[in-house]
Amino acid sequence: MRGRPLSDALGIELLDFDITRPCSPEDQAELRRLFLEHHLLLVRGQNPSNEDQNRFTQYFGPLSAMQDNGDAGYVSNKTNVGPAGDKNTPIKVTGTEKLLWHADGTYGPHPGIGTSLLAKEVSPESTPTLFANAVRALETLPADLRARIETLRAVHMRDTGTARTSVPFRDTLMPKDAAPGQIRSYEHPVIYQGPHLEKPVLYVVGLDRAEGDALLETLRNHVTRPDNVYTHHWQVGDIVIWDNIALQHCRPADMGTAPRHLRRLSLDGWNTGKGVLEWFAAGTQRDVEQMRRAGVAA
Repeated sequence: MRGRPLSDALGIELLDFDITRPCSPEDQAELRRLFLEHHLLLVRGQNPSNEDQNRFTQYFGPLSAMQDNGDAGYVSNKTNVGPAGDKNTPIKVTGTEKLLWHADGTYGPHPGIGTSLLAKEVSPESTPTLFANAVRALETLPADLRARIETLRAVHMRDTGTARTSVPFRDTLMPKDAAPGQIRSYEHPVIYQGPHLEKPVLYVVGLDRAEGDALLETLRNHVTRPDNVYTHHWQVGDIVIWDNIALQHCRPADMGTAPRHLRRLSLDGWNTGKGVLEWFAAGTQRDVEQMRRAGVAA
């Protein structure tokens, strides 16, 4: 299986892979190996269906079911287009404004392992998506700064009652009248070990309390420095799947009016040669030991 690097920081484009045909178990294992090595895979220049995206994504792990639209959601600036083409039933979409650097689901104990997007409608003017390599960021972190954060933890927070994505969520700005369960947060190690990864990542997003702002901003700037970022300009039919723990991503500007309609799937686990990797407590040594026993590299 041949691939072409997308940048020095991360990602490859699969050059001789037919996404419209089922894969052998051996090819599925190779896809997972490439995913672990490069953290982002691109399939371009084909005409994949929703079913093709579903099948391809499930080579990596089980899909995370969404409450009101089956397995799929949409990152889109379209409205009033239902999942089956029903103009009267809006699809489930994310917000359309600028999206800060983040990894999905970090406000819970088990962040998603991977995310896949299929470009259904885009144009050359569509807002790109940027990806930053958090594994590489930790490897290149100055030794004194790494020693400083070795035992630190950070609180990841989200107000699930708003689609606001252009301003960091801070505890001091959370609504006082929030409904039960609306404000979600979870504390993760700043140096985080994903259950499927051999190397840890630098796991900070946005900014938190005032006393930690300077340190967190230093770390964030290190993760997102230009030589550690790949910018993806969308073409119709693109399928991108990336490691949601190894990488952070952002949308650098509002979507605007240029069509940008991306079908989204997320992974709720990781396939191995011995079955689906089971999560225990996120980011702990117990996860790593479980990964080794499961033969995750297969």
